[in-house]
Parts: sequence; C-alpha cells; structure tokens
Amino acid sequence: MTRAIFIIAAAFLATAANAESVAELHEKELNAIDANNDGFLSRDEFNAFSDYAFQTMDEDKNGTLGQDEAKPFLDIKQFQDVDRNKDSFVSRSEYDAQMNDDFGVADQNGNGLLD
Repeated sequence: MTRAIFIIAAAFLATAANAESVAELHEKELNAIDANNDGFLSRDEFNAFSDYAFQTMDEDKNGTLGQDEAKPFLDIKQFQDVDRNKDSFVSRSEYDAQMNDDFGVADQNGNGLLD
C-alpha cells in the first residue's frame, strides 16, 4: 500500500509540471484507494487518499513537506511549482490546493469521478 501511495501521489503532484492522467496509473494502485470497489475514485476517496499520502510523506510530522521529504516523489521543478508561496516548504494548504487542481484536471468529464 505504501508503494501505491507514493506512485499515485507523485503522479498527481507531477501534474503541476505536466499533465498526468489517472488512467496512466497502474490498476492495482487505483484499486488500493477505491474504497467501495466501484472502479471509480470519488472526490471523497481521493481526498482520503490525499490526506493519508500527505501524512505518510510528512516524516517529521510538522505539517509541511521539506525538499528532502518530497525528493523521492518530486523533482525540484515539480516541488517549486507546488510550493506556491516559494518558502521552500510545501504546506498542507499548498498540497491540498494542488491535489484539488489535479483532481479537476483528471476529472475530464466533470462528473466528480476518476476512472
């Protein structure tokens, strides 16, 4: 499950630099966060995953992701794009804003579900 979290988190956060599609993610990883097993990711399922992923990546539990914590998942350009206030940390609100944007991009038909 941890590997799946990092793969999915990296894919979604990478959209700050380039468009990734949920369809490009491995089915096994998607199934790991599809709580009701309906083959889709609802916004609630996605948000629950996002919360878990942030908490897992925030190794020092200080509520931010430093460059060292993010390095396994984001290159420096991606990190800088997510770090909207340019303070060299990704705050929870910056992370949430990026994940929200990424969900919107991935939800191409606007139905609130990712498939």
